[in-house]
Amino acid sequence: MREIGSVRQDSERGYRRWFQDESFDLFVWQDAGGRPIAFQLCYDRANAEGAIDWSEAHGFAHARVDGGTNQPKYGMSPILRPDGIPPYFRIYDRFLAATAGCDPALCGFVLERLREYRRVLFGTRRTPRRRRVSVRVDTPESRE
Repeated sequence: MREIGSVRQDSERGYRRWFQDESFDLFVWQDAGGRPIAFQLCYDRANAEGAIDWSEAHGFAHARVDGGTNQPKYGMSPILRPDGIPPYFRIYDRFLAATAGCDPALCGFVLERLREYRRVLFGTRRTPRRRRVSVRVDTPESRE
């Protein structure tokens, strides 16, 4: 991922940074001290684009981009519409592979939030319970 320079700043949400590659747009908002306070990870940019949002204040949200109609007469602006569960594992794996060139601290922060989102979506991973198996060893003494 490469960082896009000269990003328009929105003073209400903090300092915004933008990273991009062929599959993702990552927007990260930071407070005055440089601490991440929100992000938006847009995925599948060429197909059915979606976005995973996280902020300290509101937690996680998932949305799909509704591009409106394809009729030139009705030029509609794309909007985000709430959507169900994202294709989490595909997004996570591709984002993990795409983090080269991204600020390591910011991408690490986003990866940690994505792992947290997995727990929100699917619950915590449970270790399987092991059944106790009693093993009987047949020895000459046990036959008596």
